[in-house]
Amino acid sequence: MKVLHVITGLNVGGAENMLAKLIEQGGADQPEVLSLLPPGPIAERITARGVSVHSLEMRRGMVGPKAMLHVRRLVDRIRPDLIHGWMYHGNLVASYARFGLGRRVPLVWNVRHSIPDLAKESFKTRAILRLGATISAGPEAIVYNAHVSRSQHQAVGYSSGRSVVIANGFDTARFAPNPSARDAARATFGFAPDVLRVACVARLHPMKDHARLVRAIGRVRNAGCEVHLVMVGHGLANPPRDLQQAIEANIPSDRITVCGARLDVADWLPGMDLLVVPSAWGEAFPNVIGEALACGVPVVATDVGDSARIVGAQGIVVPPNDSAALAQAILAFAARPAAERAAMGRAGRERVVRDYALEKIGAVYEELHASCLDMALYDDHSGEAAIAHHHNAR
Repeated sequence: MKVLHVITGLNVGGAENMLAKLIEQGGADQPEVLSLLPPGPIAERITARGVSVHSLEMRRGMVGPKAMLHVRRLVDRIRPDLIHGWMYHGNLVASYARFGLGRRVPLVWNVRHSIPDLAKESFKTRAILRLGATISAGPEAIVYNAHVSRSQHQAVGYSSGRSVVIANGFDTARFAPNPSARDAARATFGFAPDVLRVACVARLHPMKDHARLVRAIGRVRNAGCEVHLVMVGHGLANPPRDLQQAIEANIPSDRITVCGARLDVADWLPGMDLLVVPSAWGEAFPNVIGEALACGVPVVATDVGDSARIVGAQGIVVPPNDSAALAQAILAFAARPAAERAAMGRAGRERVVRDYALEKIGAVYEELHASCLDMALYDDHSGEAAIAHHHNAR
C-alpha cells in the first residue's frame, strides 16, 4: 500500500521520531513523506531508508496558495492509496490533500498532544483545535498515542466514532541496557565519580518546564545529594536568559551539561541513573520515557498525559508545576539501595519489550491502514467497531 505521510516538520521530536521509527521498521506499506516545514535532521533518517521526503518549505504559520497548489500537484503525482497526517497542521493539510481527488482515498489523523487546559495553548493552537474538531468526522481513523489525549480531544468536539489509541513503539535492540554506556556517558558529559546522573531529554518549550527541573535540582543539592544534570534538546544549545539565570542560581557549572538535540541518545542513556520528565502540560506519550525504560533506566515524571500509565511501578510520578515534589522524588530515588534501583530498571525493560516493542506497534499501524483502505473501498461504516476493537494498543 502506498502511504503518503503528511507531517508538520522533521526536526527532532516525538512525532517525528515515531514516524521515522515506523519507516525504519519496514513492512508492507510503501511510504513517502511530505513535510510542511523545511526538512530537519529526521529527514536524513528517512531518506537513508530510500524513502522520498518532499517539503513545502513553509515558514511557521504561513500557509499560502502556492503551498496548497504544491500539495495538490504532489498528491496527483504520487497517487497514494492512503494519506496519513501527523500533528495538527499535518492533519489539516492531509485532509486538504484528499479533498478533490475524484476518488475515495482513506485518511488517518495522528494526534500527539494532550490538552488538560486550553488556556495554556496559544491562540493559533486553539483555533486549529476548533477547526480540527469541526472536520474530525472526515478521517477513517483518528490515532491518539495516549488515552488521556483521546478523552481530552473528544471533550472539545473531536469525533469519537473512529478513534483509536496506538502507543509509541521502541526499538528494544537499539535502546537496551549496556554496561559500557557508563563509560560512554562519562566521556561525553564529564561526570565526576559517585554523582547521581540525571537526564532530561526534551526540546526547549515552555510546556517542558526546564526551569522548574533546574530549581528542583537546586533543592536536591541543598539536601546534600551530589547530582549532575544533563539537559539535551532542540533549542537548548543557547538557553534563553531566564533559563540560564535559573541554572546559574541553582547548579554549579561543573554539575550541569546543556546541549542541543543529539542523535546518539541510545549510546549514553543506558549510562544514566535516572530520567526526569518535568513537563507542565501538553505531553501525551513522551517517547523518552519508553526509551529510558527500554534502557533499564528508571523514570521520575510529572502526571501529564499518559506518563503515569507508562511509568507504572518503574519510577515515581509527581504532580506537575511542583518543584518541591519533583525534588523529593529525586531524593527518594537516590536514597534507594542499588539493588532496588537495578530491579526497577529490569522491570521497566521487561514492560517495554512486552507492551511497546516497535515491531508490535508497527504491525498495529499496518493493520489499521489495511482496515481504513477496506472502509474506503467498500464504504463500510460498520468498520468503526472493528477499528476500536483491534487497534487499542496499550
